[in-house]
Amino acid sequence: MKKYRYFIGLIAFLFVISAHAQGNYHKGVLHLKKGKSQDVYIEIDFEFPQRFQQGITYMEPKDFEKYKSTGKMKGKMKQKMEPKHFEGFSLDDGREFRTVWYSDLTGKAIKMIPKRMTLEQVADGSIKMYKLYSRTTGKINQELADQIFENRENLVDYIQNNFQLLILKDKKNPTNVMHINLLNYIGDNARVKENYTNNHYGLRNQFTERQKMGKYVNKEYEASFLKMINDYNEEAAINSASDSR
Repeated sequence: MKKYRYFIGLIAFLFVISAHAQGNYHKGVLHLKKGKSQDVYIEIDFEFPQRFQQGITYMEPKDFEKYKSTGKMKGKMKQKMEPKHFEGFSLDDGREFRTVWYSDLTGKAIKMIPKRMTLEQVADGSIKMYKLYSRTTGKINQELADQIFENRENLVDYIQNNFQLLILKDKKNPTNVMHINLLNYIGDNARVKENYTNNHYGLRNQFTERQKMGKYVNKEYEASFLKMINDYNEEAAINSASDSR
């Protein structure tokens, strides 16, 4: 009886692990070079953000259906691809990811070399914005290390609420929003500039001492910043449409 209970417990444990792994695969479209695309299921695991930012693991629909029905993952089912081979991907839940070049100017000299990464795009238009999540392996900061080794059950929440917010306008590569002159981005729109000055977007409320000294922001900061950028982009799109008539 004891062995029987152990066997049942083991089966239940493996079932939970398999279900969790399957839940990390999201249906979407992989945007390849030269305008080509492919329907795939892409692994998005926020315990290891580097696995979808520095390369992706994906399955074709037929392989995912087999995996879903059997719970067994064969080596050939999973495929990997580096960012240099694709332009980005779109998930069915609405999230967009784009391949960009980014230089982390906050670290040592080696980090200043532009690196190709696939980042979640949260704003599109005249100004584009991306989210860069922290890697959870290799050299990491102390606060993140505490989450990994002492409070792992909250690791995903921490990663999703402490990230770099990058901005791109009239340049080749994006920049961390904590290290920019904001007027270089919105200063050519008098209305948006005035709204910012009057704290219409609530962004000025987000300037805490912690954020002034660091490179990470949270979801609240992101929401306020995006409110301003989306306002800017909407007016820019209207003006562009009027000019083209």
